[in-house]
This record gives sequence, structure tokens and C-alpha cells, in this order.
Amino acid sequence: MNARFVVIDLETTGNVPKKGDRIIQLGMVVVENGKIVNRFSSFFNPDRTIPPFVQQLTNINEQMVENAPSFAEKAAEIVDMLQQSYFVAHNVSFDLPFLQEELQMAGLPLFTGPTIDMVELARIVLPTAESYKLGDLAKLLDITHDHPHQADSDAEVTAKLLLKLFDRLHQLPLMTLQQLKRLSPYLKSDLHSLLDGIIMEKMTTLANEPPHIFYRGIALKKPEPMPEKDKDSHPSASFTAFYAGPQWLPLDHYEKRDGQWEMMKLVYEALDAPQHALIEAGTGIGKSLAYLIPSAFFAYEQQKRVVISTHTLQLQQQLLERDIPLLNKIVPFPLRIAVLKGKRNYLSVDKFIAFLREPHPTYDMVLLKCQLLVWLMQTETGDIDELNISSGARLFWPSLCIDDEDSASKYNFFLRAKQRAEEAHIVITNHAFLLHDLISSTPLLPAHDHMIIDEAHHLEEVASHYFGQQVDYVSIRLLLTKIGKAGENGSLAKLMKLFAEQHWHAEDAFLRCEHLLQEIQFECDELFRLLRRYALERKTARSGRCRYRFAPEKEGGRQWSAVKELCWRIRGHMAELAEKTKRLQSICNVQTPSPKPASSYSYFSDVSALQQRIDTLFDLLESDDPMVVRWIEAEEKGAANATALYSQPIQLDEFFAERLFMVKKSVVLTSATLTVDGSFAYMVSRLGLSDFYPLCRAIPSPFSYKEQAVLMIPTDLPAISSTALEKYAEAVADGVGRIARKIKGKMLVLFNSYELLKLTAAAMKMEERNEDFVLIAQGVQSGSAAKLTRTFQQFDHAILFGTSNFWEGVDLPGDELTIVVIVRLPFAPPDDPVMEAKSEHIRAVGGDPFYELSLPEAILRFKQGFGRLIRTEKDKGAVFVFDRRLTTASYGKYFLNSLPSLGICEDSLDRLLQKLETWL
Repeated sequence: MNARFVVIDLETTGNVPKKGDRIIQLGMVVVENGKIVNRFSSFFNPDRTIPPFVQQLTNINEQMVENAPSFAEKAAEIVDMLQQSYFVAHNVSFDLPFLQEELQMAGLPLFTGPTIDMVELARIVLPTAESYKLGDLAKLLDITHDHPHQADSDAEVTAKLLLKLFDRLHQLPLMTLQQLKRLSPYLKSDLHSLLDGIIMEKMTTLANEPPHIFYRGIALKKPEPMPEKDKDSHPSASFTAFYAGPQWLPLDHYEKRDGQWEMMKLVYEALDAPQHALIEAGTGIGKSLAYLIPSAFFAYEQQKRVVISTHTLQLQQQLLERDIPLLNKIVPFPLRIAVLKGKRNYLSVDKFIAFLREPHPTYDMVLLKCQLLVWLMQTETGDIDELNISSGARLFWPSLCIDDEDSASKYNFFLRAKQRAEEAHIVITNHAFLLHDLISSTPLLPAHDHMIIDEAHHLEEVASHYFGQQVDYVSIRLLLTKIGKAGENGSLAKLMKLFAEQHWHAEDAFLRCEHLLQEIQFECDELFRLLRRYALERKTARSGRCRYRFAPEKEGGRQWSAVKELCWRIRGHMAELAEKTKRLQSICNVQTPSPKPASSYSYFSDVSALQQRIDTLFDLLESDDPMVVRWIEAEEKGAANATALYSQPIQLDEFFAERLFMVKKSVVLTSATLTVDGSFAYMVSRLGLSDFYPLCRAIPSPFSYKEQAVLMIPTDLPAISSTALEKYAEAVADGVGRIARKIKGKMLVLFNSYELLKLTAAAMKMEERNEDFVLIAQGVQSGSAAKLTRTFQQFDHAILFGTSNFWEGVDLPGDELTIVVIVRLPFAPPDDPVMEAKSEHIRAVGGDPFYELSLPEAILRFKQGFGRLIRTEKDKGAVFVFDRRLTTASYGKYFLNSLPSLGICEDSLDRLLQKLETWL
């Protein structure tokens, strides 16, 4: 690496230099011959105010820049340092335009040299990194980062990151580097000549190549040998002896928790009896180890496999990366653990090779190819969940994952995962794959009779989605675009090119396929327009999103007749397209050598996917089942055909009883939220466990909630039922702002509805006094829940607005969260078609839908939201509930009875804030 690199980081007054935002600090670090050789850093007077959120993020205030030089005074020195160098930044598209604008204003020439974007380079070299923020990458690679968001410190860290990433590039095999070099002209960074230099060095030291295997032009990590079954006996491998011992775990800083040991005993007894069990494990008892340890002992002692199923990828990663290594330190025997998911989670190596040879018209495609090339030298599993790829790149995954055609492939990650699972004591999977296994004619999981289901409160929801159906205009249109017309670069054109090259004649079939695809696209456009209009005309809710529940046999009128006619026409066209495609496929199967080229993979799989969507569409609009709810979703202000159709079963208790609890000897269901008002009755009923008399036990949290938490209910907020939504949002915004200004800490505000969230966020931004803290609002700012949470963590004074997935899974211990605000009791909205259909079913059999469904669901959600506040024994804070029904409604006591024992204060918001200040 003989080139010269100047690593730059800027702090600025805002994000748009063309609108007057200026640089307030610049840091530069010069790297030559693999070493840092020079540094430059300076504050600049921007000749304008620094916004409060920038001051909070950077810790750079007005006084620090008041007597600093202007950028123009230092510009010549900066230009001189940049001569004959690569411009390197951790987001070149941000830093370089700012620098260019300042150079232009100073009357100096713009930078015209090569650039390296560190985010892009990190995405390629570290394809499995959870985040590509500078601080997260520094932590991942053990780089000290003393002052984040200050330019001198950030530039220093970026320079060290550059050196580490180039070290990792040097460790890649020659074949991978050559493939990266071939793709490099299409990247944003100027890496071509740098990769060329690394390749030249590599060719002189091939003896130092990392261990890998070659396959059809790519390099893959050499897999570890399959673990051999342990033949030695371990007399000490007895759970009874372990539990009768000192009840101490050989872990650093371990503190014994009685609840954890109680749960271990319960889990082991349930597995050994055998019997089914529901165990509610309060926050902080160490639930994962409490079921892993007895499962490991049981599996080893009895030589009976235990399957563990989780809902979220986050918990699965926690088990693999944190808890399983701890488990291996605890148990006195070698433990074999395997992870098994559905085929579509795993990369098909043969499809990737075909994909690699295809043209790459988009940046997302190029970057994905680079990431996969590097990842194949790192992965043992081939599991996409290891990867951090863009949403654009994820669109390519359906054509890259394993399917039935891969069964004969030499390198099949799914078959390898199955082999590992067959040899394992414990197999970790997810709820969706577990359900797939329960209904499959051929078992997918290895034989097992004992299971742990973690995050069990999600099991019915996951099953409803799994057995439900969904089809939308966007997914159909994307597929049709991917297939494309004959004159475009879609999979149809590629197949035509293959036929022309091989002199196979099927011109009539291709012409007919092209015509049929045009007909399907035109008629799908019309169908989804009609469906949207039909739903919006019957809309009853006041929100902008329409969810219209329909029953095919009860709908009528001219519009619905037109919907059905279009649906039948589309199905007819699809049937003919499938028949013509089958003819083309038969020609390919006879003529095409093995392995098949990419063009023959892509078109047939694309048409098969289109067929599935059209079949789903037909089924949703034509079939009739009273135990299935169907609905149409559309945005009132959305595109004319941006419409989706959904269906879900409304009752799954019999399925769980017959397919799960009657078949397995012991199923242990655990979660932090399984009880309602101290009773398991609701969960037992919903999951079909009533006839199995399961062991039910709630183990309370070890935290002292009376000392650590307080529940506050303001009495002077309006009731939403008697207030216009906009006015209510203003009241919520005022209340949140007053709390924020009083505590000057960090708050999580939980909403039931995105519409109310958006209105409240807008109202807060109107108030100038709210500029002292940063507002991060789901849906208003882009990004996933994890990304928004990481942004929230960067600020000392911040408010995070969230709906849906923010009610659980968000872990913000200590000073990262002081206040949780629950805006409304989390009852399902009145236009929720699933709850409406379930309620009708309960009412039809003589039940009370409110007390048997709506209230229990709301209480479980409420407990999850409450649980965001106290995550460790040192946390302290308050939960505000802005919904006065908590104490005024007759059912409010059920919410309160479901919480741990803690102080409850009900008063005006001003008085509550006075009490809070003293209490905190």
C-alpha cells in the first residue's frame, strides 16, 4: 500500500452546504506506507449559529468556535496536504461536497483526485458487521475512540480503520481479490489500482494463502470437519448433582439469582417427566441460561435431542454469540449445538456463481457481489442472517437462495446444516421453520420429542402469518419487471439470447410469452386499482390507511363483478404462460449442459414465483372459509394501484393441540409476558393447551421495582375519545416536552398508531423550547428500529417515538433510558380486521370478546412496553401513562394487577414532575 491517503472528517452546522451550512471542525490524518505520518486539526468560525442538536452531538459549542479562524484562512494549507493523495472519508458523499463548497468560496481549486468511501469499503471487507457507523466499527475492531463526533478523533479512528481493512484485504485469497478487482470499476471508491497492487504482492507470496477451497472460479472457506459424537462417559454429567451443588456458575461477575435456579429446576422436571409447561420469566432472571443449562444436561444424560425455537434473529444471535459460549464453560461435557433454518435462508453457491457472471447494471448488485465474495471466505453456514446487506440488495436474494434444484450441488449449505443438526444435542431454530416442520410431510428438523419455545407470546402471531396469505401490486410488478420484455435486460431476454446462441428455435413461444406478460401486467394494474377504489369507498376509520375486511361470498355489485372477471382473466393468461414456459424448460433440460447458465435459472424461477403470486391472488378473492379473515389494505394518498390483500386464520388452538402438543412429549413455553392479571388462562386457551394440564409458573423479576420504578398517571390530559386527534396530539406533545425539559434525560414514547405518532412529532417540532433535545421518530426518520435506537443512543438528551416493534426487544439500560411514556393503553385499533373477526367468532360461541381477547392482548402489550424501562438492577426511572382509563375504567385494575409491585402516583402533570425530580 504505497499510495498516500489523506483521511478527513468534518463537523458541520447541518447537512446541506448549498443552503449555507458550514464546517465547524476539520480533522486530517495522512497515511503513507501503511503508517500515520501527519495530522491536522482545527476549529472554524462558521459565521452562523450552531444548532442545539449539533452542539449536543459533537460537544462543540459557540464559545469554542468564536475566536477560531475562518475556513478560508486555512484553506491553502488543506489543499497542499491533499496533493497527490487519495481523499478518504467515512461517507465521501457528505464530506467531499462540504469541502468543495468551502474551497470554492475560498477561491481555491477543487479536489479532483481519487476517493475511498470507508462505509463502502467496510461493507465489502466486513459484510457481517451489525452496523457501519464509525463508532460501531471501531468497537468491532478494537480501535479506541475517545471523542466520537469530533473531527480530529473521528479522522484518527477512520485512518486506523483504513489500515485494518487493508490488512484484511491482504488476507483474502488471490482468486477473491481478482474477482473484486473485476467489479471495482463499478464501485464508488477508486479501488481498482489499489487492488491491482495487492494482487501483485499476493502473487509473490502464494504460500501464505488462507486455507480455502476453489469451486468454479470462486474461493470458499474450508469448512470445519463435522463434530464427532462423544463416546466418553462423564459421570459428573448429572443435573441432579449439578443442582444439589453450590448453585454457582463459573462465570465472571456472576451473582446468584434464585429465580434463575428455580426455572432451571422447572425446565429439567418438565423435560424429564415429560410434561408441557408455561414459565413466565421476569426481566433479569437470566432466562436463556435457565433453559439452556437443564436442556444441555437432559440431552446429554438421556441422549435425547432438545430443539430450541426463538422468534427474533436478535435472540438467536444472543444465544449463539453470548449464551452458548457461557454454557460450554458451565456443563462438564462436550456439547454439540447446531442451527437450522428454512432453505431460503441459505445461499446457493451455484446460483451465486451464475449471478456473478451476469451484467451488473445497478450499484446494489455490484456491492452485493463484492460482499458475497468476501463472505464466502468467512462463513461456515451460508446463512443470510449473518449478512448486513442493503434493502436493494435483498431484492436479489430470492434468486440466490437454495431451492430443490440445489440438492445435487457439491456445496449445499442447507444440507450441511441438516447434517450438523442430526449430530447435535441441541438444535436452535425459529418459530417459522418450526411451524413448517410441523406441517411438512417429510420432517425437516431431526427427530425430537422435547422442545423449548422462547418468546412464546409470539407463537400464535407467527403461526397466523405463516398460515395466512399476502399478495400486493408492488411484488407482482417487481417480478414482471424482472422478467421483462424481450427487448429489455430481463430474464426473458436472457433466455432468448441463450436460445439464439445455441440455435434452438422457439420464436413463436417467446412471442406468445411476451404478449401474455404484457396482458398480465395491464390487467393486474386494473385489478389493484379497482380493489383500492372498492376498499376506500367502504372505509370507516378516520386514519389515512384503509383496512377493509371482505368475504368473497358476501361481496357484490358491479365493481366486485369486474374484480372477479379480471381475476379469472389473469389466471387464464397465467395458465397459458406456465404452459409455454414448460415447453421452453423442456427444450433447456434436453439441450443445456450442466451446470445450467444463469439465464435458464432465472426465467423459470421468476415465472414460478409469478405463478405462486397469481394463485394466491385468486385464492384470496375466490375461496371461502369462515375461519379465515381476509382484508384489503390501501393508503388513501398512495398510488392508484398500491394495494395489498391479506388473509389469516382466526383460530389456531386445535392446530397447536393436534400438531404440536399431542405429538411432542414435552414443550416448555417461556417468555417475560405470558400471564394476564396473574393467570395463564388466556395463553393456555389461545395455544390449545387446555386439555393437557400444563405446569404453569410465573417467576418474578429479581429487580426491586418499588425502589427502581414509579408509575405516573397525569390527570390533566384530555381523554382521546372526546378530543379531535390533532388536538390530542398537541396535548401529548406538550406533556412529553414538559417531561423532557424537567428530566433532561432520555425518553421512549410508545404509540399504538403511526398517525398519532406523526401528528405528535409535528406538534413537537413547532415548539421552539423543544430544540434542546433531539427527536427521533419512527417512520418520520428512515431506518429500522435497530438503526433508530442506535441514533437515539448517541445523544444525551433525546426522545424516541416508536410504534409496533418498539414495545418490546428494545434494550436501553442505565442512563440510556430514564422515562417511558405510554400514550394510550395498547388496545388493537377498531379497524383491525383480524381482531374483529376473532371477536365475532368468540361472540358467536357465547363468549365476551372484550374480556376474552381485546383486554388480554392489550395487557400483554402493556407489560411489554412497561418492561422497556428497568433492564438491570441499577436502572431507575418512571413510566408515564397518558391514558386515564388506567384508573378510571373498571378494567384498569387488570392492567395494574399485571405489573410488579411498585409505587403509583396520580396527579396533575406539574405535581408529578415535582415528585419525579425528588424521586430521581
